[in-house]
Amino acid sequence: MRTLKWSIGLSLLVWAQEPLPIVERRLAEMGRFILEHENTAAKDSVNALFLALWKTTLQRPEAFTYPFDSVQTVSILTPPDSTFRIFTWQVIDFATRVHRYYGLLVRRWRKTKRDTFQYYVYELREIPEVLEEEDIERRTTGPEAWVGALYYHPRYTTHGVLRYEGVAYIPRGLRIQKEKLTYYVLLGWNGYNARRNFKVVETLFFDPDRPEGVFFGAPVIYAGPVPKMRVILEYSETTPLSLNLGWYVRRYGARKRYPAIIFDHVARSRRFRGVYDDPWPSQGADGTYDAIEFWKRGLFEGRKGILVYRRNVIPYAPEIESYDPKVVLRQRLETERKRLRYGLVH
Repeated sequence: MRTLKWSIGLSLLVWAQEPLPIVERRLAEMGRFILEHENTAAKDSVNALFLALWKTTLQRPEAFTYPFDSVQTVSILTPPDSTFRIFTWQVIDFATRVHRYYGLLVRRWRKTKRDTFQYYVYELREIPEVLEEEDIERRTTGPEAWVGALYYHPRYTTHGVLRYEGVAYIPRGLRIQKEKLTYYVLLGWNGYNARRNFKVVETLFFDPDRPEGVFFGAPVIYAGPVPKMRVILEYSETTPLSLNLGWYVRRYGARKRYPAIIFDHVARSRRFRGVYDDPWPSQGADGTYDAIEFWKRGLFEGRKGILVYRRNVIPYAPEIESYDPKVVLRQRLETERKRLRYGLVH
């Protein structure tokens, strides 16, 4: 067994030093196996090698800008300032329908423009039970206690990570100091298990005093006087839930639109008492929408550049701008003709 481990380690070392297109091809093959194979134990074994090969490869400076486009089972996102790249993927146990998440974050940093870039590679370690904790929306964690998710690219933007600047209160030992803060927002999905799913609005920031330190959960989301570090939306497996970048209007027919993160409001169904006691009652979209809006200049108790929760907004759909009533009428008449032709009448 020891000899086998040494041979695997040497193979990974050799693979990681090959030209990046060859490494990419190996990663793509392993990624497809991890996603599609039926045997969970085999997938876990390959995933351990997959993770190790990623970590070794991403330590190469030229890998930071390499696209890795053919590795389609891994989400790769970058913010507008290119200060980091984040890689996330999932392993699904098809027998139990449990989803487990893995990730890596590569931080690129230099003190001045004359210095050469330094690169830090962080392994993101998912702790599944974190999602069960009631205070998870108000906790700052590190890579070793990551709220696992498969991050996706928000629509209407060229970058997969949203970047904001603001002022927030940051803990410094026993004191809390007001500081300028650059923070990033990620949108993610966690398939969790056969009954429960989660959508996540995650915030991420780097400590300006310790550039090698990365933290998940910036105190910048306000739905009341106490800030949240992230937003967790739980919904049932059979109920879809949208979470994406978009706009809202303040009243129907209004032309002015406001950019925001728009998502379905989650409502929980009533339990049928006396019939059964379901520990996970059905919950999902109730037909209304909420938003998280960036306030750049608006001050809130000395804070600015914050994200503010707004309840019951009216989403704006850009596709309605090209709405043509004549086209809709023509489509309706064509549908009626087909129904009559095939005898599909009431």
